[in-house]
Amino acid sequence: MAELNSEDKEDLRQTHSLLRPFPVNFDYHNLDADKLLSAFGKYGRYQMLTHVVTNSVQMLFAINMMVMPFLTEAPEFNCVITTPENTTWVYTKNDECHIRDGNNWTLSCPMIPNAYYNYTDKEATLTADFDLVCENSEAAEHGASIFLLGGLLMEPIITQLSDLFGRRMTFLIPLYIAVVSNIICAISPTYTVFLAFRFISGAASMSFNAISSVLCMETVALEFRSLTPLVGNFFWVAGYMLAGVFRIFISRWRVLYFAISILGALTVPLFWLVPESPHWLITQKRNKQIRRYILKSSKFNRTDVSLDMCKTDDVSVEESLLDEPTRKRKRRTALDIFTNGVLLVHLLVNSYILIILNGTYWALSLFSTELSEDKWTGFFLSGLVEIPAALLSVYLLVKLNRRTVSIVSLALQSVCMLMALYAPVPEHVKIVFPLLAKLFNAMAWNSQQLLYSESTPTSIRNVFCGILEFVGDIGGVLAPYVKRLESVNPNAPTLMIAIMSMIGASVVFVLPETKNKKLPDDIDSLDPGPLLKALGCTNKTEKSSDSVLTEKPAPSTDSTGTTA
Repeated sequence: MAELNSEDKEDLRQTHSLLRPFPVNFDYHNLDADKLLSAFGKYGRYQMLTHVVTNSVQMLFAINMMVMPFLTEAPEFNCVITTPENTTWVYTKNDECHIRDGNNWTLSCPMIPNAYYNYTDKEATLTADFDLVCENSEAAEHGASIFLLGGLLMEPIITQLSDLFGRRMTFLIPLYIAVVSNIICAISPTYTVFLAFRFISGAASMSFNAISSVLCMETVALEFRSLTPLVGNFFWVAGYMLAGVFRIFISRWRVLYFAISILGALTVPLFWLVPESPHWLITQKRNKQIRRYILKSSKFNRTDVSLDMCKTDDVSVEESLLDEPTRKRKRRTALDIFTNGVLLVHLLVNSYILIILNGTYWALSLFSTELSEDKWTGFFLSGLVEIPAALLSVYLLVKLNRRTVSIVSLALQSVCMLMALYAPVPEHVKIVFPLLAKLFNAMAWNSQQLLYSESTPTSIRNVFCGILEFVGDIGGVLAPYVKRLESVNPNAPTLMIAIMSMIGASVVFVLPETKNKKLPDDIDSLDPGPLLKALGCTNKTEKSSDSVLTEKPAPSTDSTGTTA
């Protein structure tokens, strides 16, 4: 029997002293992660701590996005034209950007020698500091778009790495990269440098945000999952609101951006507070780390659990006797998604829905300062409406099925967008309809995120979610430019969102219901959904692909070195 080192002996001693009696040679990777987490309770202290600190980073993501409407506000300026002494030039100003000279030629300010833009307060906004006005005004939209573009390109990579190397470090490393990138953005000497680090910040922020959503779900009990949107929404709205509060007290854009970026220093303790996902540890057969997770959770929760009661129901006696080298371990990649018809259909349906949800959310959020004559009213109401949305969605997710909440929310989002165009009410009352659309959008987000996360197997969950969110982010990237459709028709942006939202509500029927169901471990346990089942599409379990019995199993040796 292999000799244990002192650290392993101490871990084993403490674990056995805390947990109810079970065999010394207990096979940790035969645990069912959902049963284990449920054994610690619906509101297990350690699980709740993990859930809160992991969700807290959403505040950083929200504040970095929602500060952009204030950084890119249109500044007050005029074109100042200086002419040499003893020189006369006859011209007429058309507006702040253009003049008409004596030959009836229209010239823009930068085309005129010795002319420049004069700002009331050049350092107040990013647009003034980098001359993003007149012909360059459209470049101001890139700051919000490139942030989401960075995430769009990075998410499929980071989620694949997360499935291969674990959730914890692929969550923490992007988090700290985002903090550093945001600080550099605040001191950028040029707009090009600002956009470059804004892109890096977006790639990192979307990465840690994507991993955090999976990590949050994989570290709480099945009974608690319907409540997961509540904490996340709280931190998101807090970040949303803080962007406006900081802007009220800080008038210089660089100081404002630095202030919101330095909040990232508060994330340093997360290195010690965020554990690895028990679902991932069990799937990857990390016995030593599973044991330490159980030990820490038991000590923090001040409770004991029966590990024999937490065993998976899917492991046969023969399979449980196999030693580690004999087991065939599956490594899932993106190729498995595109070669499995059920997963591919789920990917396409969810991608369409996320494009709609992303595009609608960011369009309503980034242009919230234009909802009323007072920019603060529209901005803060647009953020505050997400609080009742979170409370209502949690209540409905407890009472109703996931699919029902998604379908109804998307349909009502469509109705509200149409009412914003055609409701026979005064203009100042119509602000209610975009706010209601935002409320239903947030509700649909909460239910849909649970629906696609819970229906995807653990072995490929992060890869699937990464590709899905990659495609879904297209809606967010395009959102800052959606107002350009008004050049075709003033109602075109709103009408397009309404129609696409109603189609989104219809296609949700394709997806399987996941409420109170165990998370599937691998593709063979995937639920195809009602439509695909009716068409005869199923995932047949191929036992031979999961385990290889080449000879009579030999006695196994677990990670502690104890022979069975």
